[in-house]
Amino acid sequence: MRLLPGPVEGAVAVTVTSLEMTSVDQLVPADSPSGTSWFRVEVDKARSSRDFYRRVGGPWHWVDRLDWDDAQWGAWTDRLEHHLLICRQDGEDVGYAELEQQPGGDVEIAYFGLMPEAIGRGLGRWWLAQVLHEAWRLPGTRRVWVHTCTLDGPAALSTYEGRGLRPYAREVEWRLPDAADAPPRLAP
Repeated sequence: MRLLPGPVEGAVAVTVTSLEMTSVDQLVPADSPSGTSWFRVEVDKARSSRDFYRRVGGPWHWVDRLDWDDAQWGAWTDRLEHHLLICRQDGEDVGYAELEQQPGGDVEIAYFGLMPEAIGRGLGRWWLAQVLHEAWRLPGTRRVWVHTCTLDGPAALSTYEGRGLRPYAREVEWRLPDAADAPPRLAP
């Protein structure tokens, strides 16, 4: 799926919603499903980031980094501002998140998601609450933000809002599916 500068025949309109949290007090906790834990990756982050990006993002048409080489992945992950977190359930890696500390105290949830086989187990709310809590623990955090779109899972937007993130911007992007793409499942 390719990003386009505007509408063309066959293109799909994708609504992108940006959300933010401006105080840790806005964070809504969630109960921990059985057997859950998480950890921070400190070594070989590029390999793990690439693997999770492809496995988690594939069904949702994450394509902006598919053609990155090893050097590009390393440049993204091997920075002090980058934090890679892995979610586990019963000893199995089931999701991940990438946080990026930005100037002015912003922390972006750059990537967040669950493996396709882990969706529907009640993990998303808890995992997002953990990621948000960790973002607020980073030194100097004043705002945590994320964006989602109608190509993401159908519960993505409501999950973000349910944990206390609030929309602050919406825009429409136009995407053209590649011939090999499965048809996109657009969330409401």
